[in-house]
Amino acid sequence: MEFNGTFIVAFISFIIFTFIMNIILYKPINDIVQKRKKYIDDNYDEAKDNAQKTKTILEDRKNKLSKARFEAKEKVDAQVNAAKNKKDEITKNAKHQAKESIEAQRLQTLNESNEAKAALKGEIKNLAQMISDKFLNSDEKIADVDNNLVEKIMQE
Repeated sequence: MEFNGTFIVAFISFIIFTFIMNIILYKPINDIVQKRKKYIDDNYDEAKDNAQKTKTILEDRKNKLSKARFEAKEKVDAQVNAAKNKKDEITKNAKHQAKESIEAQRLQTLNESNEAKAALKGEIKNLAQMISDKFLNSDEKIADVDNNLVEKIMQE
């Protein structure tokens, strides 16, 4: 193989061609590739940040919902307990009033019964006298009434 001037010219032409291609073609392509890579990396980082923010927001929302449910449940339970206590108090008062009313009616009935018995005791002597007048002589009067016997008859 012979080295002549053509080889040197070809070698220099190749180096000049490589230098020109680097300036005209490769460098702009590398710049475009670098810009695109930077754009993709920036968007990827932004998407990662947004995903993390979304996750944080969702967890915060979940915690707030859980807290709101818990507070609502506590309020409902408090209202239910208050209503139950009020119902128990009303029931207790109603039972007490009914008991008092029944006791008052019982006492009134007992008083009326005693008054009726007392009125009948006075009438028994008159009735006995009227009966004896009808069947016996009207001249005989009933002098003494056995109150124990009258009480025993009235009890039956």
